[in-house]
Amino acid sequence: MPLPGLRPGVVMVGEGEEAELRDLQLGQVVKLGEVASIIVALLDGTRDAEALLKDAGRALGEELNPMGLVELLQALDRRALLDTPRARMVVAQGLVRADIAALQRLARRSKVLEKYEHTDDDIEAVPEVRVADGSKFACHSCNRCCSEQHLLGPVTRDERDAILAGFNDLDDQPSSDPSNFIPLPTGDGDPQYLLRPRDGHCAYLGDDGLCRVHSTLGVDVKPSVCRMFPFRGVRTPDGWDLGMSLSCPTVASGGGPDPSEEVQRTLGPLRVLSGNLSSVPDEIPLGMGRNTDYAGWKAWEAEAVARLRTDDDPAEAWLESMIAFASIGRDAASDDLDLDLAETVDIEEAPNTDFVPPEGMGIPGESERDAADQLLKDLAFWSELLVGLEAADPMALRRFRSGVLRLRAQLAHKPDAAPVIAEAARLANRKANPDRAEPWALRDTDHYRVPKFDDEESKAVSVSGDDPDVQRRFLSQALLSKRPLDFGSTGRGLMAITVFLALLRLETVPGDELQPRLADLAYLIHHPQLTDILDTRAAVRQHEGSTGVHAAILGL
Repeated sequence: MPLPGLRPGVVMVGEGEEAELRDLQLGQVVKLGEVASIIVALLDGTRDAEALLKDAGRALGEELNPMGLVELLQALDRRALLDTPRARMVVAQGLVRADIAALQRLARRSKVLEKYEHTDDDIEAVPEVRVADGSKFACHSCNRCCSEQHLLGPVTRDERDAILAGFNDLDDQPSSDPSNFIPLPTGDGDPQYLLRPRDGHCAYLGDDGLCRVHSTLGVDVKPSVCRMFPFRGVRTPDGWDLGMSLSCPTVASGGGPDPSEEVQRTLGPLRVLSGNLSSVPDEIPLGMGRNTDYAGWKAWEAEAVARLRTDDDPAEAWLESMIAFASIGRDAASDDLDLDLAETVDIEEAPNTDFVPPEGMGIPGESERDAADQLLKDLAFWSELLVGLEAADPMALRRFRSGVLRLRAQLAHKPDAAPVIAEAARLANRKANPDRAEPWALRDTDHYRVPKFDDEESKAVSVSGDDPDVQRRFLSQALLSKRPLDFGSTGRGLMAITVFLALLRLETVPGDELQPRLADLAYLIHHPQLTDILDTRAAVRQHEGSTGVHAAILGL
C-alpha cells in the first residue's frame, strides 16, 4: 500500500542539511537533514515502501537501511506530520496547541487586577455600569467568540460539572464526555478548564450556530466567561466600568443598539457568580517606582477618552495622552524611587526563565529609538517562539510577528537587521504578485465581515483596523476595561497598547496572508504570554515613562 504523504498544511522548505518541515496549523518546525529531506520529498502518497527505498537509494547513491525509513516514518507520525486519520484528529482537536505548560502559566499568572469578592450587600450598593460613549452591540451569532481562535475559557470546576451532569441527565453521551474540557491546573486545588475545540469551534456549538448549553440546559448553566463576552467588567472605587472586546465584529463595526440594558441583564447575576470580574487596586503603579491613587488615574483616563473622541488622528491623541501620563509620573510622590522593579512583576511566571533580573530581560537601549527597536525585536522573537504553545490560531501570532517586523522597518533604526530585510523582501514580492497565494496560506477569511442592521442599505460591512473610528473604539474600550492595569505597571500596559495601535495603522497590502488583522490583534492584546514578555523587557522598563518610544513606534 502507498505510504502516506505529508498532511495538508505541512510544507518542506530548504534542501540538504538546511531542510525543515513547517507545520502552519500546529506551529511545529522540524529539522530534517540531507537524508531525511530526500525521503520526505518522495512521500507523495503514491509510492509504497519498496518503491520509496529504491528511489531514495538511487538519489543517495547507496542502499538505504529499511529500519531507518521505519524510524523516520514513526517520528513523523508521532508529530502528526503525515496525512493519517490520527494526524487529522490531532489537528481538529488542537491537542498540540493546548500545551499544558503554557496553559498552567495562564492559570497561575498573577496580575495587578485581582478577583473581587462580592457580598450580598454589594448588589444593592453597586450603581449602574458605565460604558464608553458611543458603544454599540448586538449579537449576530457569528460564532467568532466560540472558535478555536480564542482560548475558550477559563471554565470553573462547578461550571464544567453542571454542563456534564445536565447532558448526562438527557442521555446525551457525546455532550457529557469529560474530554470536551481541557484541564487547566492552577496549583491551588481549584482546577479550571478550557472548552475543547472540535472542527474549529467549541464542542458545544450546534449546527445551527447556537450554543447547545444555552439552548438545551439554559443560560444559567452557561459558563460565565461565555455569558460575559464581549463585556469586560471592572469594579472601581466609585462603581463599575465596562469595556467591550473588539474581537466581536459588531463591537468593532460600531453598529447595533445601545448595550446598556443588556449589560445590566448580563452583569447583574454575574457580580456574585463570576471570578472573571476584576477590581481596581487602591494604588495604581505608574512605573519606575511611582504610584498614584485611583482618582489620579481616573482623571487621566477620562481626559484620554475625551481626546480620542475629538481629535482627528487617534494616534496623535494617544501620544498627547502619553505626554499627560508622563506628567502624572513626574508629579506622583514616592518615598522610594529606587524600588526594586522585580517586585512589580510575577518573577516565577516570566516566559522561559526561572528568574527575571531587576533591570528586566533583554537590552535596555540607550536612546528612545534604540529602545523602540529593541522592544519590537524582542516581540518578533518571542512571538515566533510562542507559536504552537497556545490553544489559538498560530496564524494570529504569525501575522502579529510580520506586523512587528514592518514596524521595525518603518522605524529605520536598524534597516540591515536580517529579519527586517527578509520581511521587506517578502512584502515587496507580495505587492508585485498580489494574486499568488502562498502554499501554506490555508485560509484567507475576513473575520470582520458582519451583517448590517435592517435600517442599513448594505447587507455587509468589512471592518478594517486602519479606519480611524475603529482605532478610537479599540483605544477607548482598552481603557474602559482597564487593560493597562493588567501589567506590572501601567507604563508597560500603555506601551503594549501603543504597539497594537501601530499595528492597526499599517498600510493594507492586498493579498498579503500575513497582514495583521483587527480580529487577531483584538484577541492578542489580552494574550497572557505577550503580557509577560512586555512586563519583562528591559527596553520597556528603562523607558516606560518616556513619550519618545511611543512616538517612534507610531511613526510620529
